[in-house]
Amino acid sequence: MTTAPRIRVVHVGGYATVQDLGRRGYRAVGVPVSGALDRLSAAYANALAGNRAGDAVLEVFGTISLALPGDAVVAVTGGQPRVFLDDVEVNPWTPVYCRQGSVLRVLPTGVGRARYIAVSGGVVCEKVLESASTYAKAGMGCLGRPLRPGDVLEVGGADPAEAWDRVADLKPPKELVSKHSRLGESLALRATEGVHAHLLEDLETLLRGYYVVAPESDRMGYRLEGEPLRSAGKLGRLPSIPTDRGYVQVPPDGRPIVLMSDAQTTGGYAVALHVIPPDVDLLAQLNPGQRVRFELVSLSEAENEVVKYLEELESPSLHREELEYWG
Repeated sequence: MTTAPRIRVVHVGGYATVQDLGRRGYRAVGVPVSGALDRLSAAYANALAGNRAGDAVLEVFGTISLALPGDAVVAVTGGQPRVFLDDVEVNPWTPVYCRQGSVLRVLPTGVGRARYIAVSGGVVCEKVLESASTYAKAGMGCLGRPLRPGDVLEVGGADPAEAWDRVADLKPPKELVSKHSRLGESLALRATEGVHAHLLEDLETLLRGYYVVAPESDRMGYRLEGEPLRSAGKLGRLPSIPTDRGYVQVPPDGRPIVLMSDAQTTGGYAVALHVIPPDVDLLAQLNPGQRVRFELVSLSEAENEVVKYLEELESPSLHREELEYWG
């Protein structure tokens, strides 16, 4: 068995944390789920590196350089980043074998926002409430804060040669990669009506125009700029109710907020819509200034999409293919 590598952070230009698929079962006591903003991308990064879908990965907004003192299989997903192993550019969304002493660099291209880096064996951290996910506001999870240059992360004891034998020729679905290559276009967010939809007299405002991702969007929520819902000002604050990822809250200023992985567990703003999980993943990849629109779907359609999403999240659909399809 080859000695497991330890990742050393050489450079961070932006915001990077350790995330898995989140901590479940603690919302009732006020603890957010946290975890990857784009869950499918994180799960596929793990699958391509030979890991379990829920192993811890690095989530990166911006640039990062990592030194790998030992051999490892890595995979980078999320949007269409530029990935370099030492001075050689390699493909995202594909397994890459890294030799001892290699430096991995991930650079943004403007297509996509959140990058996921998985290393064979997974990042190993002391878990808090059964998860390694970083919730920086409470100092929870791996390191309890964003990554800094000089940080060293342990990796599980996987044999990189054995992992490579399993994943070397595996590819993710072409449709998934294609969706991430088109993230510069406007995004349709499929949604069902929220619990307060009947109280918002101008709900149609949300459904007839485009909204733009605001610069102040973060892991807690993506704020959207566009035509406000005037009726939200009349409602003001309502009695607090449980909230979750994908809820579209409308505060009194009428500007919608789509709740994300670090969202609060309760809230008193009107909930206009519920965006379905696969589309929340894609929303997480949008940069400030990019456009979205909401598309109302039936409960049965939403349920079918959620079932497919959860199945794919638990067991990412990889296939073997000899020909490269990145162009």
